[in-house]
Amino acid sequence: MPPDYRDAAELGLMEGFPPPPDKRVNRSNALLKPPFNRWSYQHMRTIFPSSPIACPPEPSPIAVDVDPRIAHVHIPRPGGGTCEFDTYLRETFTDAFVVVTRDGIVHQSYLNGMTPLQPHQMMSATKSFAGLLGLMAIASGSLSEHDPVIKWVPELASASSFSDATFRHVLDMTNSMDFNEDYADPASGIIRYGREIGWLQAPADATPTGNLYDYLGELQRDPRYEHGEIFAYQTPKTDVVNWVTNRATGMSFQDLMAKAVWAPVGAEGETYVLLDGNGTLVAGGGLNAGPRDLARFAKMMLSGGRCGTEQVVDQSILDTLLNGGERDAFLRGPEATGMMRNGDWSYRAQWWTRHTPGREAFTAMGIHGQWLYLDTLRGVGIIKHSSQPVSLDLDLDQFNLNAIDEIIDTLAD
Repeated sequence: MPPDYRDAAELGLMEGFPPPPDKRVNRSNALLKPPFNRWSYQHMRTIFPSSPIACPPEPSPIAVDVDPRIAHVHIPRPGGGTCEFDTYLRETFTDAFVVVTRDGIVHQSYLNGMTPLQPHQMMSATKSFAGLLGLMAIASGSLSEHDPVIKWVPELASASSFSDATFRHVLDMTNSMDFNEDYADPASGIIRYGREIGWLQAPADATPTGNLYDYLGELQRDPRYEHGEIFAYQTPKTDVVNWVTNRATGMSFQDLMAKAVWAPVGAEGETYVLLDGNGTLVAGGGLNAGPRDLARFAKMMLSGGRCGTEQVVDQSILDTLLNGGERDAFLRGPEATGMMRNGDWSYRAQWWTRHTPGREAFTAMGIHGQWLYLDTLRGVGIIKHSSQPVSLDLDLDQFNLNAIDEIIDTLAD
């Protein structure tokens, strides 16, 4: 059966008063189920509890100077051959695609009803902002990478995954944890996590803790590995990163993001984070932001962490992300598959670092096709919001990376 590339309006999702039963989006289908995510990823706060991230009173302007070459690039397909850029956008279920340089926006495509300021679910790209706030707290002297997690969160003393781990272990996801991140497995750890935070419906015989903090205190180490031995991408680790940062800075993710990032870049659109059923922020995947404000963020990162005369992110943090993490630990872990199996990738502070010579970059990524790709050496960033039908698709990941490479190579010519 061929893929269904129709957008939310073409599908008739949430249209009518009330919409027909088979066109309604709710908690049972909004998060992971196609085609309902074609609508829900732009309307998450109408379905789940949320908390706003404040914007400054006056937004900062960002130049838009469209480079016509981008719309005419041909994108290599993973299986061979090429396709036109518009075809690529459609076949990867794109909602927004924005290209940024140090001068401003040079391309923007909006599909499926998206607009420049429409907040979009970013899934695990959220993790990278939690990691960045952690690095900024380290740079300010609020904490150290070498601090034991339980120095800041003694409540985790009973969780062997964290009780003797350092902040660096958890920041880089190299602490040992018995947890399966397979979204396709209904018995996996990530599905239980979704139920614990109230985003996925629990079976009738299940008894979720109902509280993210309590759930984190139950997580135990994987007996096969020591801390630091392998990189294993596991979402609850990010919530611990955020918990430590909250305690060390005395600020929530929302307030720290607003003060340290959104205010200096001059964000203007609605931005929010999703919460669990008790009002606890979910740092593993709750950020919803618009492409125009993410473009402002990308421009700042491409400009050495500066906005005008203000140093927003220390150059040392950018260097840390570009240098990446332990590549051998990455290759020993379960994420060395698909486009990441060639030894050119690592993971550092909740960012994926690419080490391919001439294409070094670091990127935030989320399931169902969310990307924030930063090539700071060549000065190009790419934001992609998507509503792909499956959480992980290795071919679509490669297709997206091919498009990124083609566009950055075109701009570099």
